[in-house]
Amino acid sequence: MERLNGCDVSFYPLSQKAAFFIFETMNICVGMFAFLSAYGLTKTVKHKFPSLDMTAKDCTVFITKRTVSLLGAFFLPFVLCSAATAIFVGYNPYGEGIKKIINIFTDMIGLAGLLHTPMLIGTWWYMSFALVIIFLTPITVSWYKRYGLGVIIPYAVIPVLLDFRFNSSENLTNMTRWLLTIPMGIIFADCDLLVKYKLGKFVKNKTADKIIKFILFTVLLISMVYLRQNGWVKQKFFYYISSILPVFMVYYLYEFITDIPVLNTVLDFLGKHSSNMFFMHTFIRAVWFPKFTYSFHYAVFTYLFMLGFSLILSFAIEGIKKLIRWDSVMKKVIDFVLKRQDYLLFKNTSIS
Repeated sequence: MERLNGCDVSFYPLSQKAAFFIFETMNICVGMFAFLSAYGLTKTVKHKFPSLDMTAKDCTVFITKRTVSLLGAFFLPFVLCSAATAIFVGYNPYGEGIKKIINIFTDMIGLAGLLHTPMLIGTWWYMSFALVIIFLTPITVSWYKRYGLGVIIPYAVIPVLLDFRFNSSENLTNMTRWLLTIPMGIIFADCDLLVKYKLGKFVKNKTADKIIKFILFTVLLISMVYLRQNGWVKQKFFYYISSILPVFMVYYLYEFITDIPVLNTVLDFLGKHSSNMFFMHTFIRAVWFPKFTYSFHYAVFTYLFMLGFSLILSFAIEGIKKLIRWDSVMKKVIDFVLKRQDYLLFKNTSIS
C-alpha cells in the first residue's frame, strides 16, 4: 500500500489480495530480461563466431561495444530525468561539492548499483546488472565451449555462497539474484531450445497438440508460481526457482502469446520503446506525479496513464536522437573507444 501513496485504488475485477499476488508473481521481469539479454548476446556471438571460439581480444571488443551502446542508450534518458527532477521537484540524492559530481558520474555510467552509491531513482540499479551480464556473457560462452553444461555449476553454487544463508530470499542481492539465468540463456541460444520446444509435438494433430501443450504448461506454470510463494521453498530454494520461473515464463509467452495477431504487433511496438520506458517510468509514479498517478481510483487507468506518459517520453527521446543524429554520434564514439582500446591493450593489432 505504501507504493500507492495512500490512494484508494481498485483492482476490479480482482481483489486487492489477488492483484498483489499477481504483482509478486510477475516480479521476475529482471530475470526475464537477464535471460533474454544473455540469449541475444549469445546469438550475436554465434553469428560472428559459429564455433564459439573467442580470443581474449574478441571478448574485450565485444564487451566494449555492448557497454558503450548500453550507456549511449541510457545517456539521454538520464539527462532528461535528471533535468526534469531538478527543475520540477528539486530532488538531489547525490550530496554536494566534489562528492556530488562523482556520484552523478557513477550513476550516469551505470555503476551506482554495484558501488552502492546514490542513484537518482532506485530502479536504475538494473544498469549495473546489465553491465554484469555484458561482462559475463562472452566469458561464460568461453567456459561453455570448454565445459558444456558444467558451466551452470559455478552459477548454481557461488551466488549462494556469496549471500551466505542458503538461498534466503531476504539475503539475495540485486547483483546475485538472477545470475543463473545467464548460463541458461547461453545454453538456450546455442541449442536453439526455444524454437525446438515450440516446434516439438506431443501428437501429430496441430490443434490437439496446442491444446495439450497449453493445458500441461499452464498447470506447470501455476505450480511453479505457487511453489515460489511457498514459505519453505522461498527460504531454501528461492534463488533456483526464481531463476527457472523467468525462463519458463519466456518460453510460455513465446509458445502461446507472441503469435496472436494484432497483439504481437502491439508487443513489437512496445518492445522498441521498452528501454526508454523502463528508464523513465518510475519517475512518473514515484517522483514527478506520485499522487496524480494513483488518483484514478481504478488500477487499469493508472496503468494506461503510465503507459501513455512513458510512450510520449520515449517518442520525445527518439525524436531528439534523430535531430542530433545520435546513432551516428554513437558509432563514432564506439569506433574511437575501440581504436584507443586496441592501441592500449593489443599493441595496435587490427580490430576484427
